[in-house]
Amino acid sequence: MTLLHENLFSQLKDQGVVVLPDLIKSEQLSAMKNAFECQLQQPSFNAWQGYHQTDRRRLMLDQLLTVEQGFVDVALLSLVQVLVKRYLGESACLQEAKGWQSLPFKDNFHPLHRDEWYCRNHYYEQKKPMSLKLGLYLDDVDTGAFAYIPGSHWNVGGDHGTVDELSTLITGKAGTVFLFDPEGLHQQSFPNLKKRNAVFFHFFSSDIVLSQNFIRWGRFRQLLIESSYLHSCSPEQLAFLGIGRQPSTHPIEIQHFRWARRSINGLVRGINEGQYWFQRVQARLSRR
Repeated sequence: MTLLHENLFSQLKDQGVVVLPDLIKSEQLSAMKNAFECQLQQPSFNAWQGYHQTDRRRLMLDQLLTVEQGFVDVALLSLVQVLVKRYLGESACLQEAKGWQSLPFKDNFHPLHRDEWYCRNHYYEQKKPMSLKLGLYLDDVDTGAFAYIPGSHWNVGGDHGTVDELSTLITGKAGTVFLFDPEGLHQQSFPNLKKRNAVFFHFFSSDIVLSQNFIRWGRFRQLLIESSYLHSCSPEQLAFLGIGRQPSTHPIEIQHFRWARRSINGLVRGINEGQYWFQRVQARLSRR
């Protein structure tokens, strides 16, 4: 590793978060921003690809590696690969690629937290698994910035503290990239005075036992990649993207709105049936 790599890794290990040097080319950033905004034009529903509203203040874009080559290129940045493998081990690979548009808000609606992703009962008496997340701002961020309590990844289970204690607040221009350990306390700071688009990639080893909440509530989606984006990838890069890993044995059972699912599905089928008959009548009338 170079001296730069060593310094960045040392900060990541000690603090739990590190901002990386400028890595994104302007044309690459522009393409990602345009693709991201295109997905925000409509909700994902039935056969429409778009966003999911995960809560009142955020719109989520899933499976970003299917919408633009640049998102794949970001995950494969050599500096990112070096730091992730050094921190997590050679078996670590990309597991999730999601983005969020954060809507304006003034309250602390999403307080300090540690991410729930592995099964804590399974690892209760053994070494806890580790993961890293990569954040990328697609907009200039001066409010609603990502906030992290340095060193809190070493004090798992400790006091959650308050926003006033945060000493790392990541503001910056569009294209700002940072790595953080999600076992540390973090949140989006408030107030957030304007819409903010940001991307988050999650890296961990594929043999880790995942939390049931992580699976059953739709928070974990098995990674999809557009095959044409892989044409120039080396075997090492493909492995880092998770190509060649064992298939997931985790059943996906989405729990959201189970009580309304049958009614909603019936409504969608009714709309489709109505559209079919409308088109048939329209075709007959046009032939007269």
